[in-house]
Amino acid sequence: MFSAIRDLLLSVYFRLPEHPGKYRISRWLGRHLIPRDGIKTKLRNGIRLHLHPQDWIEYLLLSGREYEPMTLEFLRANLSSGDTAVLAGVNFGLHAIVAAQSVGPKGLVVGFEPQPAAVMRARTNFLLNGVSERVHMVLAALGSDERLISMAWSKFENAGAASLLDTGTGFSVYLAPLAKLLPSVCSASPKVVLLDVQGYELLALAGLPVEARPDVIVVESDPEFLSRAGTTAQALLNFIRGLGYSTHTLTGNVIADESIELPERNIIGVWPGANPKWVRRHD
Repeated sequence: MFSAIRDLLLSVYFRLPEHPGKYRISRWLGRHLIPRDGIKTKLRNGIRLHLHPQDWIEYLLLSGREYEPMTLEFLRANLSSGDTAVLAGVNFGLHAIVAAQSVGPKGLVVGFEPQPAAVMRARTNFLLNGVSERVHMVLAALGSDERLISMAWSKFENAGAASLLDTGTGFSVYLAPLAKLLPSVCSASPKVVLLDVQGYELLALAGLPVEARPDVIVVESDPEFLSRAGTTAQALLNFIRGLGYSTHTLTGNVIADESIELPERNIIGVWPGANPKWVRRHD
């Protein structure tokens, strides 16, 4: 009973208009009053999540704002009952939940996430939304070859930014191509593959199945992580095209080069013959 009242009162506070010191107060509440797994919150779209204000993305959601609404709408528009979707980089599970709701009980979402803490948090949120039975989590990272690779533990205040490029105390991660991993967890070819792999995009793309390319790939293009990986947005675009995909924004605009603005920093790769549904711009 106490936890339910606490969560309700805190949710009301977080949704108050921004004021000087609100973020600082929210982080203080996060350190001293809110449990590490966060408080239960219902988003505008009806999804329920355990959220913690120490993470800036989760703070946005707690405050009643949205995170990547166009990407979530794109997943809903392009996944139907019975489809298979693959998400690499699941974090606390928001995108995977939307995908799981879209594919329904007859569909499957396969999530690849190398951070154990993220897998456990996502699992809690899957259960909260009744989609755990249609999400298969794989504790692994996607790359172009098969090996063990070192990964630093994620930071609690921004777990979603954990990257294989980080240094520090950590653990060993199983890295493998999607083409090798996927047959072990599902028989159907994925319709949509989303890669949010923090600088490992080129290597993850190199491991896509050759014989059964997904219709649509959603690839994050983050300048900071691309720079850390020693590559560029143009190189990423060229690589996606080299695989046989045309490149577009979430709204359907053709991406000619890296100078075009990418809503929510995502590139949409479309396989020949596929006809994705585009979304309107959210401003």
